[in-house]
Amino acid sequence: MATPKLGYLLKLPKFDHLEAKTIEEACSLLAKYKDKARVIAGGTDLLVSMKGREISPQYIINIKAIPNLDGINYSQKDGLVIGALTTLAEIESSPIIGERFPILSSAAHQTGSPHIQNIGTIGGNLCNAAPSADMAPSLIGLEAKAKIKGLTGERAVTVEQFFLGPGVSVLKAGEILTEIQVPNPPPHTRGVYLKLPARTAIDIAVVGVAVVVTLDTKGVNIADAKIVLGAVAATPIRARQAEDIIKGKALDDELIQKAAQAAADEAKPISDVRGSASYRKEMVKVLTNRALKQATTQEG
Repeated sequence: MATPKLGYLLKLPKFDHLEAKTIEEACSLLAKYKDKARVIAGGTDLLVSMKGREISPQYIINIKAIPNLDGINYSQKDGLVIGALTTLAEIESSPIIGERFPILSSAAHQTGSPHIQNIGTIGGNLCNAAPSADMAPSLIGLEAKAKIKGLTGERAVTVEQFFLGPGVSVLKAGEILTEIQVPNPPPHTRGVYLKLPARTAIDIAVVGVAVVVTLDTKGVNIADAKIVLGAVAATPIRARQAEDIIKGKALDDELIQKAAQAAADEAKPISDVRGSASYRKEMVKVLTNRALKQATTQEG
């Protein structure tokens, strides 16, 4: 029988629980308490970190009661909009996402256990700013933007720009993430997200790779490509040299291997209890190779 980690045996540290009923109220509380406060939505990351004494906020700002922060909306003109409080299970099961943005369904499916998917939100997955965040590589590959609201107005940044470092995002004191905006991809676009290990109840990604490719009108050459790596740098990163290798070309095994090696060379992983840096680099090569093959053989 496995021995539970100490963090799961500890009680939560003391804190004041404050429930915000509006975005403005949440932003005001966050601006007032600054680094002493944390937002809770699903709580699948926050509560574990608090139990392990990784963080001990004095104030927890609950935003679950704020209306219109969840939901999935799509239009042919504007693309996909996902509210920050939308659960991973809702993303996985959404017919419109499954039809038009299947890489997001796949990424949500690979994020933790069904229990976590039913509670955890896309906003929480991003705002935790973990380099291993499963939703981030696919969203970056789709050129998604994060809409942020604060006391002085609202702004939008790309999901790629949203991450600044481990546990650090562009959110300022008094700001919250409200929605994710995903533009309609060009015709003949396919995407694949793979992670190691494959989805289990407790494991987070040791390596994650998202590949989004757009074929030309003849369905032969790669008109555009995004290769995004997770858990192998301080933030999710684009493997731009690998992308450049395949753009404008028809893929064959040799070119795929060359691009996969370039992606591994661009990775900057660390060694920890989940895997060595050299192992992670090798797995970037393996998963990039596999994802490129899968993406270019998809129908559509």
